[in-house]
Amino acid sequence: MKITLKLSEALYYLSYFIWLFFIFVAQTNLVNRYPMIFKLRLLAMVVSIILLFVKFLCEKHTIEFILIYFGALCLGTAIGIAVHKPYDALMVISTILLIVSIKNVNFRNVLILWSSSIALFMFLIFGLLKLNLIENSLRIQSGGRVRFSQGYFYASLGANYLFHLTLVYLYIRLSKIKFWEILSLGLLNYYFYINTDTKSAFYSAIFSLVLVYVFKNKTLSPKLLSIMGRFVLTVGVLLPIALTYFYNGSSKFFHTLNIFLTGRLSLGHKAWSLFGVHLFGQRIDWALQQSATSVFDDYLYVDSSFVNILLHYGVILLIIIWFSYYQLIKREYFNTIEMLVFVVLIIHSMFDPQFFELMYNPLLLLIGVSWTMDRHKYQEGLN
Repeated sequence: MKITLKLSEALYYLSYFIWLFFIFVAQTNLVNRYPMIFKLRLLAMVVSIILLFVKFLCEKHTIEFILIYFGALCLGTAIGIAVHKPYDALMVISTILLIVSIKNVNFRNVLILWSSSIALFMFLIFGLLKLNLIENSLRIQSGGRVRFSQGYFYASLGANYLFHLTLVYLYIRLSKIKFWEILSLGLLNYYFYINTDTKSAFYSAIFSLVLVYVFKNKTLSPKLLSIMGRFVLTVGVLLPIALTYFYNGSSKFFHTLNIFLTGRLSLGHKAWSLFGVHLFGQRIDWALQQSATSVFDDYLYVDSSFVNILLHYGVILLIIIWFSYYQLIKREYFNTIEMLVFVVLIIHSMFDPQFFELMYNPLLLLIGVSWTMDRHKYQEGLN
């Protein structure tokens, strides 16, 4: 079979791969041995941005898309200026450009590129770990919680990569997936769970696998899927924001819920009180755990994706994200399996921070699909 690849597509794939590789490596314990990886990560994002500009110049565009493209670029630049840190600024600009540049690119192939790359990277880190060429950090947290990092900078990173890899694999395979594939994914997620004690990623992965196994030969009506998707999306965005804003530590309800969510509500409320909400975001210097064994009393980070986006990147970006997905769902673009995967992604993102991080979540590119493709091209990219 002859494979043809347009220059614009090749530029996009190359841009995303370079961006993904260096950001992934910078999240492993290789940075302890090679700290220059952090600088290479910044350079990789710059190279990625340049390649995406070249892609734009190589293509013909309508006036409508040119306005969308430069509007997205202006938004990314405004947020980049507001966050006022090179890494955060380049991250948000490159992410937005990767989203809007999905035009004329086969979306399914992008998912295959991402999943193949992440699977390869994780396999290489596992190999380095078994050869004792990378540190398997031990972290002991409050309550005596023991977590091994499996070669990653934080214990939760590998488990969350695998969770999102599970979702994307299900999204690609759809009803063609076999029981042995589901079982294999479940066992891989269990391996990371028993070694890293990352509960939310494991439970979400198992939930998605069970849902797909039950519904893989069933077809729900497009109208029902649309109603369900819009409801879960809207509640998923608004509920953690409301719970964070109205959190009251003296309330028995909030106290119990905060314990169940391992302190996420109190940390989110503290961050909201300290930083407030702005249109285009702001600079936030999160206080993250740095030592291998630490109770980290001064720890401060917002785990809810949607609260994190609201505080860090601003109201405008969060509204655009919600509106883009809402319109995509309203137009009934998702089949049963795709919608179930999306629902699990939203539920997980309510209290975990990876939704607006393209290294974890390539389904974020669906925002670009909603801006730049009609229904025919969207379906063509998935089938």
